[in-house]
Amino acid sequence: MDRRTLLKAMAAAPLAATVPTWAAAEGNSRLLILVFLYGGNDAYNTWIPYTEEVYYRNRPTIAVARDSVLKITDHHGFHPSLAALMPAWQAKELALVQGIGYANVTQQHYRDCEIAFTAEDGDIIPNGWVTRALARRKPLDDSLADAIALGDLDIRESDPMGPFRGNKLGVVQVQYAEELLAKRRIGDCVIETNTPGRERAARDTKPIPALQLKTDFPGDPMGKAMRMAVELAAADRHLPVIHVTLTGLDGDKHHSVDCHWDQVKYHGDALKRLAESFAALRSALIEIGRWDDTLVATYDEFGRSPMENENHGTHHGLASTHFVMGGRVIGGLHGEATPILKMYPIGGPAPTTDTRRLWTTIASRWWNVDAGGLFDRRYDALPILRA
Repeated sequence: MDRRTLLKAMAAAPLAATVPTWAAAEGNSRLLILVFLYGGNDAYNTWIPYTEEVYYRNRPTIAVARDSVLKITDHHGFHPSLAALMPAWQAKELALVQGIGYANVTQQHYRDCEIAFTAEDGDIIPNGWVTRALARRKPLDDSLADAIALGDLDIRESDPMGPFRGNKLGVVQVQYAEELLAKRRIGDCVIETNTPGRERAARDTKPIPALQLKTDFPGDPMGKAMRMAVELAAADRHLPVIHVTLTGLDGDKHHSVDCHWDQVKYHGDALKRLAESFAALRSALIEIGRWDDTLVATYDEFGRSPMENENHGTHHGLASTHFVMGGRVIGGLHGEATPILKMYPIGGPAPTTDTRRLWTTIASRWWNVDAGGLFDRRYDALPILRA
């Protein structure tokens, strides 16, 4: 054990030893926190090619000023609103997967959400990719649920369970984390659920214990969702997945990362809320001793075009850039940055990293299940996780 890991363990031990749980510590599973950037994030204004003149020509009013960029390499840097992520980056606990996406997306939200949730860009299939992956593990019936979603999940009426589709996992969706923080019982706050999730929620009669944390969380919905995620992680060490959605403060995804217009007004604020909630999440998970067995990964349905549109925003594109964070993450850059090209205002360069490589990594290296046959073919895992 290195000195940094030892110090983290020592700092977390007093609180972690007092946290009540539903499950014995020796049966701990690794937790995945999936964060959906609803609407399709703009990779070019997240991971900024600040030395490229074509970036500034393509984006005359929405480009981030060169002097404001948080410079990471000689060519790229973070949006200044992501400053709260710098400690995780410097600790090498934050990875950036560049140029990630699906080559066959349609750039239409409804269809491409189905691709994002199922990880299949051919025929529509009924089961989400997480459903298929977790089906390969021994079920853990003593957890609160197989998946808990905080915030928006899926608009499909027939099975609105996002990456947990298929009615095989016990899934519950709580729209407002603030309500769950107040009421403490999932069954009192459920908005949507499937059949196994309804049965699981009905039997969970004990309140979720309230934690006393030193970490302060942002007061916006994203910050409250991350606070609730930490409390769930502390209470239930068998819970495999928590899903959180980033959207606008008013619930409108166009006031977050889906910036067809007025991008300067909304995008930086969305990234700031994401970064500050992630920073608090990391701090609190270290505090309760769960940072090393938690993995955080962002995803969306597609990226944005490299071209600014007539409404000072960006239309749909293809490739995106996503964050993976955790105590076992090998921090740094993975994949290839998406080139910035002058082209039609809709569309963009093809992805250089297939999203299924990230999901394969999670299935095989995080949950330790065989990823063979999980997707349309076998994909190589990304080298982003320590043992």
